[in-house]
Amino acid sequence: MTDRASNAGNNAVSKPAWHHKSASPATRQATSRQRRRALWACIGIVLGTTLLLPLAALMGPSMPAFIPSYQTATVLAYVIITYLIFAHYRATRASDLLYIGGGCFYCTGILIAQFLALPDMFLPQGALLGGAQSAIWLWFFWHAGLALGILAYAASAWWSPAPAASDSERMAQWLMAVVAAALIASLLPVIVFHAQLPQLDDNGDFHRVTSSGIGPLLQLVTGAALLTLWQATRFRTVLHVWLGVALVALLCDNAITMAGGSQFSIGWYAGRCNALISAALLLLIYLREMNQVYLKTVQDARLLALNNAMLEVRMDQVRLDDLTGLPGRSLFLELAETLRSRDLFKRQAVALLFIDLDGFKWINDNLGHDRGDNVLVEVAAALRSVLRDSDIAGRVGGDEFVVCLVAPAATIKATAAAVASRIVSRVAAIGDGVGCSIGIALCQAENLEWDAALRQADEAMYQAKRQGKSRFTIYGHALLDEVA
Repeated sequence: MTDRASNAGNNAVSKPAWHHKSASPATRQATSRQRRRALWACIGIVLGTTLLLPLAALMGPSMPAFIPSYQTATVLAYVIITYLIFAHYRATRASDLLYIGGGCFYCTGILIAQFLALPDMFLPQGALLGGAQSAIWLWFFWHAGLALGILAYAASAWWSPAPAASDSERMAQWLMAVVAAALIASLLPVIVFHAQLPQLDDNGDFHRVTSSGIGPLLQLVTGAALLTLWQATRFRTVLHVWLGVALVALLCDNAITMAGGSQFSIGWYAGRCNALISAALLLLIYLREMNQVYLKTVQDARLLALNNAMLEVRMDQVRLDDLTGLPGRSLFLELAETLRSRDLFKRQAVALLFIDLDGFKWINDNLGHDRGDNVLVEVAAALRSVLRDSDIAGRVGGDEFVVCLVAPAATIKATAAAVASRIVSRVAAIGDGVGCSIGIALCQAENLEWDAALRQADEAMYQAKRQGKSRFTIYGHALLDEVA
């Protein structure tokens, strides 16, 4: 057990909390508060049963609607419990859960058959299945089946801690086959050979359950399951604790049902309530577990989204130019593409400005690289000061910058020219002979190819340098006419 706990602790580093086995009620340690709650639940069940024992044989009101309501609720509870336990098994592959799942599956089949075997339930006279003794014998089988399933689970935990199943699907299929065989073996005599069954129910009087020894045998099996569960687990986990409470409820169910001795007696009603409590406890454990897993999943999803957002920010920070804080080439192109895609439906045009500094080599050679770095920082600040919030600037080389902006096709040329003119003026104001030459490429947003636009802007920039520097040139007058 120590090694398994150690391994579980090591896995917590590599697996999210919702996946880890400690998130399971079968492996999560029960807190002292949970144990106190379970103890109070047992005290309440036992005390209520004890107080009702002297009144158990008294006849209560005849409520025919109680039987179908109780039977439906119990069947649904066991159907859901069976599904949840097998889902839990598939998630954890803890083979000992198969015993509880198998016991609940067996009880589900027996309870459905008992519902169909109840007299006057679906037919005016008689039952859909079996005969007069079928329902009482099915009551015995479903109580015994659950107790035996928990007993097998406890014995498995006692003799050897549950290993993870190497082939979980095959093990589950084998168990289903065994349980199906047990169901057939139980239902065949009760339904087909019901006339030969020993009589336990005499027109609603079932005192023979006690006198025949069937009831005491059922109590012995249920008590053995509770004792074995305690010896094997000491009620360490959440599942252990509430399985113990469920068994206590079954013991009280059997005791007060036998004390009542007949249908619609106080003991019979109390027994049905205890049986429903037993089923509801297991169901509530797993429904609460599903709620906790859901809340944990939501929390993990939010944390994951936050981490992803932070990671994206860090990735973008890595792709920013260390000196100027402007996006590098790849990030600039991604942001520019996002800007272009966003404005496609507006029939916008795109202007790409390629900016190369004039006189920058002289500053590095004569005033030093520190001054050169300061000039680059001041150029970046100049770009930010003249651009709109929607415009994007980036640094793509030593003294090369780019700007992307969008505007309606009819005004894109004038907008780009105005921005370029302000950039030329602001860069010239830095001093020390610094200037800039700008080439502008204009494109329709839906037809834009970034490599081609960069080449066009680069060619236009060299044309501006040839014309005397500290100016801007717009590429391709034929293209301008198309854009305008």
